[in-house]
Amino acid sequence: MNAPVPSSWRLRDAPLNWAAHSLLPFYRRFPYAGQMPITKVDPRGVVIPTERVFYNRIPKAANSTVVAELAAQSAYRPLLERGTDAKSRFPRPSLMGRAMVEDLARDWFTCTLVRHPVTRTLSAYLDKIAGRTMQSRLFYRWFGTEREPSFTDFCRYLQAGGLWHDMHWAPQSGILLLPLERFDLIGRFERLEADLGRIVTLGFGPDHRLVFRRAGPGPTGAGERAATLVTDEARDILARLYAEDFRAFGYDPAA
Repeated sequence: MNAPVPSSWRLRDAPLNWAAHSLLPFYRRFPYAGQMPITKVDPRGVVIPTERVFYNRIPKAANSTVVAELAAQSAYRPLLERGTDAKSRFPRPSLMGRAMVEDLARDWFTCTLVRHPVTRTLSAYLDKIAGRTMQSRLFYRWFGTEREPSFTDFCRYLQAGGLWHDMHWAPQSGILLLPLERFDLIGRFERLEADLGRIVTLGFGPDHRLVFRRAGPGPTGAGERAATLVTDEARDILARLYAEDFRAFGYDPAA
C-alpha cells in the first residue's frame, strides 16, 4: 500500500512568493501565478541584457542545449564567473531593475521551448526515478515497495499529489515566468534544431549562425520507448494532469 504523498512546499514558501511579488521589479510587473516557489522558478529565467533576450528554461525540454547556444551567441560576460556551466552565466529575473523590466516588457525578444507532455514526463521518469537521483526521494517514500516502479506507478504518484514536487515534471504552462501571450516564440523540442535556429536569428540577428551542440545529460530515449512504457492508464492520467499544457501548446494527448 502506498504511503501518503508528502506535503508540498506551498504553505511553507508562500511568504517568499508574496515578498517577491511585493519587492522585486520583475515579479511586480509579471506576477508569477504558478504553483512552484519563486526560489525554484526564478533560476529558470535567462536574462541576456546585451542582446535584450529573455529565455524561459523548461526542464526536460533541451534547456541545457538551448542555454549553451545562447551563451555561444551572446556577447554578455558577467563580472564574476560562477562556473563553467552556461546556466550560471546569465542574470535571473529577480536581479533585474525596474528600468530593465520595463524595457523587457516593451521590446525584448522573449522565447521558450516546450515538449510533448507525455515524452517529457517519461524522460523525467527515466532520468530521475528509474535513475534514482535525489529528485526521486519523495516518490520512493510514497511508493513504499521493493519492486521496481513502472512508468504507470510514477503517473499514479503524480495523480496522488506529486505533480508539483519537482520542476522536471511540473506542468510547463505552470513554470512560465511570463504570460503565454508575452512570448515572441514558443519552440518545440520535436523540431529542436529548426526552432533553435529561429531563436538565434530573431534574438541575435540574421548574421548569427546556429552552432548547435547538444549539452547536458545524455538523451533518455523517451520518444523511442514511449510505445512500450506508456500504458493506456498512464496516458489517461497525463491527459488530465497536463490538460493545460496540451491546450496551450497544441499537443495531441493521443500522439
